[in-house]
Amino acid sequence: MSLRKDTLQNLFLIILAITVSFNGSINPLLVQTSSVSFIFFFILCLRNIKLLEQIKINFLNNKIFFNIFFIYLTYLILQIVPLPISLIEIIAPNNYDLYTSIKIDKQLWSLSIDPSNSYFLILNCINFLIIFLVFPTLFNRSRYLKKFLLSLCILGFCHAVFATYWMLIGNPSNFLIEKIHYLNASTGLFVNRTVFGTFLYLCTFSGLYYIVIFFQKNEIINFNFREQLKSKIFFIRIFIIFLSIGILTTWSRIANLSYILILLSFLFYSKIFFKKIINPLSTIIIFILIFDIFIMAIFFGNAYLIERIVETSIAGEEVRIDLQRFALDQFRRFWLFGYGNGAFEQVFKNFYTLPLGVLAQNAHNDPVEFLGEVGILGMLILVLLYISYFSTIIKDIKRVKQFARFILLSLLSLILFIQSLVDFSLHIPGILILLMSILSIGLIDFKSNNN
Repeated sequence: MSLRKDTLQNLFLIILAITVSFNGSINPLLVQTSSVSFIFFFILCLRNIKLLEQIKINFLNNKIFFNIFFIYLTYLILQIVPLPISLIEIIAPNNYDLYTSIKIDKQLWSLSIDPSNSYFLILNCINFLIIFLVFPTLFNRSRYLKKFLLSLCILGFCHAVFATYWMLIGNPSNFLIEKIHYLNASTGLFVNRTVFGTFLYLCTFSGLYYIVIFFQKNEIINFNFREQLKSKIFFIRIFIIFLSIGILTTWSRIANLSYILILLSFLFYSKIFFKKIINPLSTIIIFILIFDIFIMAIFFGNAYLIERIVETSIAGEEVRIDLQRFALDQFRRFWLFGYGNGAFEQVFKNFYTLPLGVLAQNAHNDPVEFLGEVGILGMLILVLLYISYFSTIIKDIKRVKQFARFILLSLLSLILFIQSLVDFSLHIPGILILLMSILSIGLIDFKSNNN
């Protein structure tokens, strides 16, 4: 017996919500649970004959993208495959020097210095593959896509309300939530405030994208407040108010900057789409910028955020810069194959010599850390994967839906790249799963659906 399409959509949204909600599934146990859930979900999708045919069509339409993805996944698996130490000496001499210095009588070693952690991230990569295969077939119409985007907006709203309330009562710890850091900031079920802020502005992006699709579908030119009250746009506007408060009270400089860039991206798109500055979408964005950011900032107290921005300096970011410099040195050391996906913490334990006083799990610079993890070979595959993806979403760009998708997803990717230069949110499994779900919109064949 196969499940209906709407049931599978709901199941996907539930798995996604659970995966993202608990600290971005940063725990290995949560990664395994998420992987099992997505694999089970994929099997259920394959039992639906119509959906199976659509998945095959999706694969054939984006064959180059999926072939490169399989190559990258195979490369990550090769990083954890045990190889003879004699072969390691030839292809990865720095790995050989490290392994021989340990003085353990062992003849098989992997290219990854931390194969267990690399294994967990491979599971997450398999989740990405499932999402790219299934999502474009599950949410292949405007009403389905709006359902997905609205669900993310509601999810972010619930997290923002809870996190703000929990901050106002002092961020107490209990058997479910342990609060040690950022006691004066909104983090909710997350540990890091920037990661939480990234999650919230991705949910805000989804809510704004819903508004774009709504305007396209209904061919709206003028949209007054009374008409908003009769649609879901009014409720999304309320959700975004609380999302804005949640992002603001994280007091994260880069998350708040990225959020403003997200709003400006939709403002830029509205100018192109409506061919005038003041339009139904821009009025909503301007209202968000004025009311949510400035008025709510004054109400909640923006002095701390401004103080953190003003005090930003090279000297104040010495630890972060030192970590980035260390990560770049490790890339030079393991430049060809990398030291293994997710192995930065182990590399830090083995090679970091300066007195930092803490154990670093990430380099606070995602591009540099990715370079060190997968090496030149892995990064070349990733570049090809991104080229293949953007060559897909640029097809039929003259059509309204495709044009909006290309502009908004491209700007979102650019904003995330800028943020990643000083952050590690793209190394959080749950954030990546949420991002891949949003980017999967790029593989939807709108033209085929219209036909």
